[in-house]
Amino acid sequence: MKLELCSYPTCPYVHRSAIMLHEKGVPFERCHIDLKNKPDWFLAISPRGKVPVLVADGVALFESAAINEFLDETHGPRFLPDDPFERARQRAWIEVANDLFLAQYKLFTAPSAEEVDAAARTLDSVLLLFEKALASGVIDETGFGLVHAAAAPAFYRLVLFARLGGARLMTAAPRVAAWAERLASRPSVAETVPDDFAARWLRSISEKGSHLARSLAGASGPEAAVSRAAV
Repeated sequence: MKLELCSYPTCPYVHRSAIMLHEKGVPFERCHIDLKNKPDWFLAISPRGKVPVLVADGVALFESAAINEFLDETHGPRFLPDDPFERARQRAWIEVANDLFLAQYKLFTAPSAEEVDAAARTLDSVLLLFEKALASGVIDETGFGLVHAAAAPAFYRLVLFARLGGARLMTAAPRVAAWAERLASRPSVAETVPDDFAARWLRSISEKGSHLARSLAGASGPEAAVSRAAV
């Protein structure tokens, strides 16, 4: 099967599907889309005008969750369990991972300390859901499946911020924090972003007025953080 992933360097949803392709050991090509100047051919295959789009043997598929289920169905071994109750539960937790994506995005793009605090409280509430799921075994913290692929890009960004010298943002959920570190270091997660991802990502949130990016840069300003990340 010939696979091409329509991509954007810092998109966490693209990251999701790239993780899945890596985990399945499936060769694929990437094409990068300028999201500020989307070509007509891309708009013709992406009904929502968003990435990722996976072109599989000439057929365009969109939305990361749908793409990842397609990859799971067409490339073994299967990640989704056979039991219908467990399948439903895993799909439901992918929706919680979507809440995590939104919470971390609002946190990293919040323009003021007050808005960061509000976003951090929302993030903590989602993290605590994952903390309980790990503790109860609903999510297997030692394995890897569709839920892990769905949540990993958000955790990767939270871990990256701390590695760049920023605040540790998962202290309310220590079990999740340890799990996130393992996910962020997993080859399928760490190796499916560009080599200069940290600099690109910091620049993108800085351009949105991120208070956290300014705090990371300190008195030198956001560009200093970008420069450090690029080293």
